[in-house]
Amino acid sequence: MSTENPNLKPQDDFSDIWDLAKNYVPVEAKNNDASWEKLQGKINSQPSSEKAPTLSITYRRILSYAAVVALFIFSGYMYFQPEVPADIAKVTETTTSGQARQIELPDGSTVMLSANSEISYSFSESKRFIELSGHARFEVARNENAPFTVNTPTTTVTVLGTGFDVDAYPNSSVKVFVNHGKVKVENTQQEAILTQNQGVISQNNELVSWNHNENPLEVHKQYLKFNNAPLDFVLETLNHTQNIQLRAPLNANETRFTGTLEFNLSSDKVAQLLSAALELKIEAATKSAE
Repeated sequence: MSTENPNLKPQDDFSDIWDLAKNYVPVEAKNNDASWEKLQGKINSQPSSEKAPTLSITYRRILSYAAVVALFIFSGYMYFQPEVPADIAKVTETTTSGQARQIELPDGSTVMLSANSEISYSFSESKRFIELSGHARFEVARNENAPFTVNTPTTTVTVLGTGFDVDAYPNSSVKVFVNHGKVKVENTQQEAILTQNQGVISQNNELVSWNHNENPLEVHKQYLKFNNAPLDFVLETLNHTQNIQLRAPLNANETRFTGTLEFNLSSDKVAQLLSAALELKIEAATKSAE
């Protein structure tokens, strides 16, 4: 005999099973929840994700500052570097008796060219080449990539950037005097490095010391200024620059002269001025018109 309830339908059996399953949690689900909570804990234990952008921004700022500093240094280097002139063919400048000129060179250097003098120059990116006959004072713009060279028939003067005088009249010994900086002087036999207030006379392939407390000669447009200059140098300079020939006593070799003499004075007038200043009898070798 069957004990089943004849009134119980199949769908009623399924409803009872569904009600019982509501409160049942499978073992696998419990394990999944535990794993998820463990992973979540690890994530929360890491540094806040908001810090990463801060590190990134700080790093970018450092790079920006470094770039600005590098650009500033490069700009300063380019600003203070002298402009390298384009290749320049030979250019010649001259003066006549009793006339001095200041000449601006393409690299920014200046030349005070004394009377009866001539320079020729040619420039390129790797050299600045000057040929000189006469007397000139140079103020050279520094350029380590292009040495500045002054050539005379017997002597070569090389600098990078400095101030110096070269006296190289025909048929006379070449004289070099440094006003500031450093200069190399060489002839076929010898070489010398000169600094401020040092000089040499190049004669017979020898370099003879010619040092003074200050430059014995300053050339200006209207006059010559002598600073404790040996008398023989004074007379030689007047002869070269103004064709003035003077005679001095033989015992006046050690005499020194300080003073200014204007260009275009007569021989007699110059002799008179020197005689009064030095208390010596100095005469014009040839009479000149007043």
